[in-house]
Amino acid sequence: MQQPEKIGPVAVVRDRYGFFSHPLYFTPADDRDFGCPGEFDAWLAANHLEMVLTAMDTEDGSVAALQYAMTGAFTQWKPESPVGSGWFIGSIHENEDDGPVCIWLREATCSRN
Repeated sequence: MQQPEKIGPVAVVRDRYGFFSHPLYFTPADDRDFGCPGEFDAWLAANHLEMVLTAMDTEDGSVAALQYAMTGAFTQWKPESPVGSGWFIGSIHENEDDGPVCIWLREATCSRN
């Protein structure tokens, strides 16, 4: 069985609205817009990755929040990396529940008990 290409940090070049997707980021099967339940988790496991989601505070009065309120763009938002090392951006996009979000990825660590 062929191993998936290792996913690691790349330069983050956002579009004019603030979106970004890593070139090897998750793509739902069968050209669907959204993955089936468990599909994204299976992709993470197959690629030996862990994930943290951070969301932009759209009501904090920041320049980024004002830009988003006025234009729908979020280019001014600079997502903060989660605590720990090795995190890189997998996706910056918008979702229905949280507004602008950033999916942070890193190689999965195994905890030993």
